[in-house]
Amino acid sequence: MRSLVVVVGVAVLAVAGCSGDPKSDDAAAAGGTPTQSETPSETPASASSNTPAPVAKPTPALSVPMYQRALTNVEKVLKPSVGRVMNAQTVAAFDAARAQLGTAILLERDELSKITPPSGLVVAHPAVLDAFDSYAGSVNTNLGKAGSTRNGCGAPKSPAVRLYEAKAGVRTAYATLAQAVQTAIGKGVKFGTVSVPAKPTAPAVIGGRGENGDVFQRSGSRGASSLQITNAGSDAVIVVTNSVPKKPQASIYVRGNKTVTLNGIRGDYYVYFKSGSNWDDKVHQFTENCSYSKFDKRLDGSYNWRISLTKTLFGNATTSSTDAF
Repeated sequence: MRSLVVVVGVAVLAVAGCSGDPKSDDAAAAGGTPTQSETPSETPASASSNTPAPVAKPTPALSVPMYQRALTNVEKVLKPSVGRVMNAQTVAAFDAARAQLGTAILLERDELSKITPPSGLVVAHPAVLDAFDSYAGSVNTNLGKAGSTRNGCGAPKSPAVRLYEAKAGVRTAYATLAQAVQTAIGKGVKFGTVSVPAKPTAPAVIGGRGENGDVFQRSGSRGASSLQITNAGSDAVIVVTNSVPKKPQASIYVRGNKTVTLNGIRGDYYVYFKSGSNWDDKVHQFTENCSYSKFDKRLDGSYNWRISLTKTLFGNATTSSTDAF
């Protein structure tokens, strides 16, 4: 008996590619193209975000000639401001010019701080900047005296003297700045030859003296008495009066270490004397270092007298201090 063999075939559907998305499967089944995944992709970071920040390059060091040129340029900038201070004709004009000079010095100091000095002046350069920084304080110190409106004897100070002292104060402060810079930089480089001004001209009252024997006040008739005065001290003025010094019969100037004689004195009289320095010939007053005294004894006008302004153990006349006159 022959056996019959039956072979059952199994159809296997092979699907190329698979997807978890049912839509993709449907599309494939319909003969379409599968859609791309909608999951967003990350954008690579910009390469520029990792670029390092630029580094400032140091200022090249100046040569000695270039450093000298920088200092000379500073002087040329400051010179006009210094000139306005020294040429001011009034205290108000001086104050304005002084403020402008102070600002200019600060600006030039800032410019100098930006440069790199030569290798041989690395230590000196900070001292140069310190000299500029010290200017303001130096000005305030030197202007302290000029700020007073009264002289050393308590009288109003003349505008000419105030202006002179103010200019001298600024000139001293600026010359001190220049000298400090020069000391710091030493030989080979110069500062101050261009911009430091000459000393201001003092008014006549500064160091002023009267003429020896000058009788600059007289009143009333003349008498027959005379008074010889020997002055071994500082310059003085002798006032002869029958009452008080502000009503003088005569006033005479006697320089130190001189002897003079006042003639024509009438009646009994008192002798007042004042000494000092910086004689103001316009107002007939000393303006500094004043002292005021009188001989206690009233002198008999029927005699001629000799007095000495030098205190001595063997003197026979006493004196007393008085109010200003």
